[in-house]
Amino acid sequence: MKIEDIEHRLVNVLISIGCKCLAFSGGLDSSLLLYFMCQIFKTINIFTIGCSTLHPDILFARNVAGYYRKRFGVALKHYEYFPSSDEIKDAIANEDLPGDGAVELFYLFISKHADRIIAGDGADEFMCGYYGHTRKPDEATYYNYLRRLQEDHLIPLDLNSGQVEVYLPFIDEDLVSLLSQMPVSDKVDSANRKKLMVEMAKGKVPREVIRRRKYGFCDALNIKEV
Repeated sequence: MKIEDIEHRLVNVLISIGCKCLAFSGGLDSSLLLYFMCQIFKTINIFTIGCSTLHPDILFARNVAGYYRKRFGVALKHYEYFPSSDEIKDAIANEDLPGDGAVELFYLFISKHADRIIAGDGADEFMCGYYGHTRKPDEATYYNYLRRLQEDHLIPLDLNSGQVEVYLPFIDEDLVSLLSQMPVSDKVDSANRKKLMVEMAKGKVPREVIRRRKYGFCDALNIKEV
């Protein structure tokens, strides 16, 4: 199994979806998706949420978008959403799981501009992207995160995305089949998360994105700057 096989399948999935909108945090997953989308489309809309202009997702998303505009000459339209303090307060108060409020606000914002979007959910589970993977980089940890994917992420995403149709390339059946053929040790060790993803990202994604700290939707409304 080669990295090129995974890349090829990911590109084919994006082509088959045909969606030009991307939920974009400026992290490794979404930056890699954007790289491949830039090979397919001439115009792309990206969407980022943050509680201030200094939120790391906002800063990284701006930098990566600018980098790809120059590199590929693609027309990237960047929609940034900064929820008000009242919106944040109400969203957090009504959460069932940490991050639910941010997801609901984000997709409500997206629905004003698009009715379908690509997102990177599932990459952390199948590529070993959580810090918990490095603390215990074995199959038990790997499958524990996979078992929780549906209940902890996919169902809440479905419930909170409203009328927006969400496509998840990283959980494509054929891509998952490819990843399942690779041992956990190829994906994570005690010092490195997402080893496959990092290898794929070299030369495609800015190095600072590969090295950046991971944040989730639970951080979108409570981190103003880092």
